[in-house]
Amino acid sequence: MKLMLPLILIIAAVGLFVVFTNPTYQGIQALSTQNAAYDDALNKSQELKSVRDQLLAKYDTFSSSDLQKLSYVLPDNVDNIRLIIDINNIASRHNLTLTNVQVGDVAAGSTSGAASPQQALAVGGSSAPVGSVDVSFAVAADYNDFLAFLDDLEHSLRLVDVEKLSFTTSTGATTDYTLDIRTYWLH
Repeated sequence: MKLMLPLILIIAAVGLFVVFTNPTYQGIQALSTQNAAYDDALNKSQELKSVRDQLLAKYDTFSSSDLQKLSYVLPDNVDNIRLIIDINNIASRHNLTLTNVQVGDVAAGSTSGAASPQQALAVGGSSAPVGSVDVSFAVAADYNDFLAFLDDLEHSLRLVDVEKLSFTTSTGATTDYTLDIRTYWLH
């Protein structure tokens, strides 16, 4: 009996360790690891907040007219009608008229809302921060008027790439030009 009591206490201590102490200790270690991960995430969020505040401070230094010009160069949505009106205004300065205007599919994403300055800087993710749309149209003009039109289109604030240019001559002084252009916008 003298040996029985210490043996029972040792078995009870081992059982208590296996049943209670070890699982509790493992749980505490898991919570400690999780706490470290949360602390790391909190530190990173503070860093991101600091970077965001710095970028917003830089953004606020731009004048409103510069921001308006920037939004015209690379708008935050697809506004096909505004684009066509702008191109038509450039053409009308040279007494030209747009015909057969066709707007292609929007490439690289959807037009679901405007992008904030912070979102515009984010390049990662499933979609690119810049989308594009193709527009084609025809214009009848003599060579000099068409060159002046292309020069004005090139120097306009709106970012436009001429993707394709074709022409057909006629018996008169005018030539029929067909342009395929691509313009860009922010997601």
